[in-house]
Amino acid sequence: MTVKIPSSRTRAKQKDDPISIRLLGPPAFYTSGDRVEGTLCVATTFQPARIGIRLKGFSNLREPREKDIRVNLFQESFDLFVLSDAGNGFQLLCQDATDDGKVQFPFSFIFPSNVTIPPPADRVWRYSGDYYNHPRFQHSPGFPLPPTCFRLVATQIPLAPQIIYELEACLEFITPGRKPTKRYQSLQYTPPAPPFHPALLQPDLNFGVRLPSHYNRQKFIRTRKLFPDYEQNSKLSKFRDKLVEKELFLGLESYAEVPYVTFNLFATPPRVLVIGERVPAIITVQHLKRSASLPNPPDLFLRRLKVQLIATFTTFICSLYRHGEEVLHSEKDTIVLCDKKFDTDNGEPLYDGMSVLHVADVELANDYRIIPSFTSYGCNLEYELQIELWSACADREIHDIACTQPVQVVTSWQDPAAPLLAELSTEAEPRPAYQERDPMAHASETDLFHHAGQLLEAGYELDSSHRAPPPSTDWDPPPEYSF
Repeated sequence: MTVKIPSSRTRAKQKDDPISIRLLGPPAFYTSGDRVEGTLCVATTFQPARIGIRLKGFSNLREPREKDIRVNLFQESFDLFVLSDAGNGFQLLCQDATDDGKVQFPFSFIFPSNVTIPPPADRVWRYSGDYYNHPRFQHSPGFPLPPTCFRLVATQIPLAPQIIYELEACLEFITPGRKPTKRYQSLQYTPPAPPFHPALLQPDLNFGVRLPSHYNRQKFIRTRKLFPDYEQNSKLSKFRDKLVEKELFLGLESYAEVPYVTFNLFATPPRVLVIGERVPAIITVQHLKRSASLPNPPDLFLRRLKVQLIATFTTFICSLYRHGEEVLHSEKDTIVLCDKKFDTDNGEPLYDGMSVLHVADVELANDYRIIPSFTSYGCNLEYELQIELWSACADREIHDIACTQPVQVVTSWQDPAAPLLAELSTEAEPRPAYQERDPMAHASETDLFHHAGQLLEAGYELDSSHRAPPPSTDWDPPPEYSF
């Protein structure tokens, strides 16, 4: 699938357009804290009453069979020119026009880092299936700005969900009934990585991995080729072995046993992947059981390795025309990071603790389809890393999914305060050592414990339903009910 990100919403050339936005040294993308600088060029033939420019971010959502939904994320604006009471302010500026007959108005913005505008109040934005303190969809401002997102995956919705950042220039005129003239300039935004612990960049073997429901990490192989000296047998012996395995040959006691082995085979990736960096993953081989006639575990060989990144773009809208029904729509896109075959001899030896980077170069390349994970109003982007292994043991070929693990994709830079958070998490103060209570405690503490002991001795029932201490002597019971 080919996705072309437009560089501008206006197709007219800047030189021929009487109104144009010219950026000063625009980078490939902007991030939080970057300065968006440039000039707004306006032809001297205009007679504007006000010239303003605005930096804004918004998302376009589409509900099936309903109208488009525009959700604003943030907005910053200021006026470049306001007509004075004398009415000749713009004519004075025209005296300093450039050679192409345009007046230049410089502007400067600072790209924010968080969403500041709440979602539209005409519908509910809280998803009922969200987890506590880990929402899939946001419903209030304050979360990090999502990256620029155009059509990432193939979708059947006519208007694919989009997240757009742009500059908007607006010219208002004195003439009654004349509509304002606007120009737009799209901006590419990529957020910095959120604060996270550096240990999440490496596989953690203490946590289990997730597999599809129809896959199992445990493998079972039963064949006479598991014997170490099987290749030294004659052709007749090998033919008899095949008959024994298929239970078509019975007789000699030496052929009564068909050895077996069971082992676990799975892979563990890191929880956080960085765009432009390599993807470490550990392959685990756990030998469980085998026949007593097998002195050692059998050899395993890797024939093929395939690593895929599965992107899931989900939209959530609470419908206004379906009595508040929650409409959830998901689309997936698969990105192949590595697909390598090992055809030499039996393949690559497969062992416990093997790193995929030792046999293949798995990298999360700077692909236009790979953007950081995010969550926003009514949409989110989640990733899963899937590792497939083609292996061989004796004469058996094994093709299985080693893991399908949810991962978070982030950029390679952070906010200035993020490294400080990482240092605080790694160099946290140790917990205080346990100390026994000082026998020479203060009198107030001793009296407190003594009073609590008297309450327990006086009949304070810990297993009672009211959990209340006994009443004191100066307490009067309430009057009885009168009927």
